[in-house]
Amino acid sequence: MNATDLESPLRLRRAPVATPVVFTVLGIAAVAYIVGPIIALGLRVPWGRFVEIAARAETREMLIITLAAAAQATVIAVALGVGLAVWLHNLRRGASIVRLLVYVPLAMPPVVAGLALTAAFGRRGLLAPILDALGIQFAFDFSGVVLAHIFVALPFVVVAVDTALRQIDGEILASARGIGLTQWQILGKITAPMTAPAILTGAALAFARSLGEFGTTITFAGSMPGITRTMPLGIYLEREVSTENAYVLSAILIALAIVSLAVAGLPTLVRKTPRQRARELGCLDSARLRELTAPDSAAAVTVSHGDHTTVFPAGTISAIIGENGAGKTTLMNIIAGRVRADVTVDAGGGRVVMLTQRPGLPPTTTALGAVAMVVGREKAAQMLDAAGLADVADARVPTLSGGQAAQVALVRALAARPAVLILDEPLAAVDVASAARWRRFLHATAHDRTTLMVTHNALDVAGLSSFAAVLEGGQVVTAGPTDTLLRTPPTPFVAGLAGLGMLRVTVTSTDEVVCAGTRLRVDTDGLPEGAAALATFRPTAANIVDSDDGLAGKVIAVTATTLADATASVDLGAGVVDVPIDAATADALTPGMNVRCHIPASELKVYAAAS
Repeated sequence: MNATDLESPLRLRRAPVATPVVFTVLGIAAVAYIVGPIIALGLRVPWGRFVEIAARAETREMLIITLAAAAQATVIAVALGVGLAVWLHNLRRGASIVRLLVYVPLAMPPVVAGLALTAAFGRRGLLAPILDALGIQFAFDFSGVVLAHIFVALPFVVVAVDTALRQIDGEILASARGIGLTQWQILGKITAPMTAPAILTGAALAFARSLGEFGTTITFAGSMPGITRTMPLGIYLEREVSTENAYVLSAILIALAIVSLAVAGLPTLVRKTPRQRARELGCLDSARLRELTAPDSAAAVTVSHGDHTTVFPAGTISAIIGENGAGKTTLMNIIAGRVRADVTVDAGGGRVVMLTQRPGLPPTTTALGAVAMVVGREKAAQMLDAAGLADVADARVPTLSGGQAAQVALVRALAARPAVLILDEPLAAVDVASAARWRRFLHATAHDRTTLMVTHNALDVAGLSSFAAVLEGGQVVTAGPTDTLLRTPPTPFVAGLAGLGMLRVTVTSTDEVVCAGTRLRVDTDGLPEGAAALATFRPTAANIVDSDDGLAGKVIAVTATTLADATASVDLGAGVVDVPIDAATADALTPGMNVRCHIPASELKVYAAAS
């Protein structure tokens, strides 16, 4: 394959997956069970008299009533069903109970459903006084047929649309709200296009169910010729008089049902998988993109919880650091207004936009369309061009690579001109060269906005941020200038980011500390006797020794770094130290082995532990 071969899009197909024989046999048997009776019925239809029976006035009359009732019932069911599904999607409590109630008409025997409608809307029903006052009668009237059909068809629409809504990535909707789209704009630009196939499927299934409705209709609306007698009712009556007529009417009804079911399957049949092709990214024009996306002002962010308050300075990049599960993303979600908690957040009234590792781009549009939702197509095109993404502007979102989608999402977030921009590791999927360009842009525009950046990357912390907050157990344990925190790390995690080892010590005098029961002679920087302190050192200064000199510890793990070198993680009681070792030493060490670790006193830097 040469370079020119890659210019044409590759046709990608999913690799086949073998199905166990038992399921293949069961599947074929199930299809045969469904299709067999229909074929048998087709063989019994008197096709020679089909036109004659179909052209009868009674047949045309029943067909018109059936189609009219099904059409009206479907329109109303779609309106009610979509509304109910959207309400369910946003319902926080009781959604499961409401969903169970939606299934009740499907589980209820049709005759019982008819009796229930009679009890509610009949001439002596619960709502009869109100209906009489309004001059409305459902029982034994065509409107009663429509009402009965809505009752049995509505769940099909609700289930289809609700399922589609639940499959929408929550990040897509949260991102849309963050960039400033109103609820109606989200429904029109994102939710509706994404659920349109489900709405069509639900409507087609509701129409098909309405065509075949029998029990509920005859119980509630009766079987009055020319008024409430639908095709299913006519088939039931004809089988007592003429089996041939019943078979012909059944064939007509089956044909209508197949057509409606085919419509239900149209979204799947016509859906095409977008083809991916190689796209070349251009250079990022920082000055131009900065001009296009600069906000009016930056705002300080104040977060208060109980007696503790953290202020993230305006016009700076603040690094949010901590171990996995420390609560970094949760805190960012609270600041962005995505979740509620017993925390007070003041962002100065400015717009807060959060960008996570999931781009949150709507899959029904292009890269250009996603950005245009914020600023219009003309400015969106200019921004993508300035970001070096002009070549992906017309690409459908599903065809974007993870890195391309992340960069488009970043442009989209910047397009909203937020006073506060929250970045939760958004460049994790971006290639090294592109990530470097974006880091340079963020560094150059640091004073334009307030940026809160969740990261585990030491280079991001040291090179981009001027302020940092350290989280543990969901709480900000310390915050301050980045260079100060890296110089005197408050936690082992921060020490690791700074490339340092850390031990907990207690000051015993001006030139001595105790570490895990071992006394070490070291400058204590004037700390008072008995003070809890921390001591940092370069990991390369630590050595595993055979003598009794040094700190006693236990090997936790041995990790190979290259073919010739490895690292031994040793628990010294006052902290875990990663000691560089050679291959020979690595072979001699096993987890759980007791060892001695020597750290030169001259390498230790002692400072007060954070209170």
